Amino acid sequence: MKKERKLGIARETRRYDLPLNKASGTGFLVLLIGLMTFLAMLALSASFTLSALTEHWSSGLENHVTVEIPAAAANDSVLTSAEIFNLTNRIDNILTNHPSVITTHVMSAEEIKELVKPWLGDDLLLNKVPLPGLISVEIQDTNPKSIKILENKLQEIAPKARIDTHEEWLTDLLRFTGALQFAAIILTLVIGLTTVTAIAGAIRSRMAVYHDEVELLHLMGAKDSYISRQFQRHSLILGFQGALTGVIAGSLIMVAIGWVSGEMEVNLLPDFSMNLGQITILSLLPFLVALIATVTARQTVLKVLGQMP
Repeated sequence: MKKERKLGIARETRRYDLPLNKASGTGFLVLLIGLMTFLAMLALSASFTLSALTEHWSSGLENHVTVEIPAAAANDSVLTSAEIFNLTNRIDNILTNHPSVITTHVMSAEEIKELVKPWLGDDLLLNKVPLPGLISVEIQDTNPKSIKILENKLQEIAPKARIDTHEEWLTDLLRFTGALQFAAIILTLVIGLTTVTAIAGAIRSRMAVYHDEVELLHLMGAKDSYISRQFQRHSLILGFQGALTGVIAGSLIMVAIGWVSGEMEVNLLPDFSMNLGQITILSLLPFLVALIATVTARQTVLKVLGQMP
């Protein structure tokens, strides 16, 4: 025996009293949500990358300085490789016995070549460019006054030797990456707001198309929550479909970018791979967008229904 169904009470979880799934413009809304999700995924990925770079640069240079012994002598003549090697070893001995120095590492010619290769190339490095001596030093006291005293002591052996604390360029670099990361976060928020606005506009458009049907249901006693669930379910499905498409497209683009950068052998930036938490956040984007679409639809419908007699 068929059960009686009261108006405004959903007995069937997938039943539509309004033909929302047949409405025009559905494909465009899915495409728009997919595009917004795609852009949000790229913006979040950029933010994650910049955060990783900032942490890498900060941790890698913390309490570290670089001692440089230039190839130019005090009289502006060019030192030979043997002379630079001897000066570098003498300075390394002084640093090793200094109470503030924890460890030292004299960089080999191959290591120095790898550092300057992105700017000078392979061919120029063979015999034409005199390479300076470089010593990576882990030091306890990075106070500018202490660094200056140590630098003066080293210059007694090599007048043009200098200590680079990386502080000036690192501060500027971190400030720049911080600004880019902030811009990526703002862009993500703008994309989210745009998505909410688009969904709200689409729901209002649907309600205008089916105004007579909605008003009839409303006047016959259908609860506002029942009518809103019609639109909520519709928005949930469209939001998830569009967001899933955007995430898949974004994943493919990110894989392509990673492959291209790997083929180019870019040495200026460290290798980067997302951690489990970051991958989880990106994977949850379809569910988050679907939730936003559902909440937006509910609030929009309830607001419109509240204005009806």
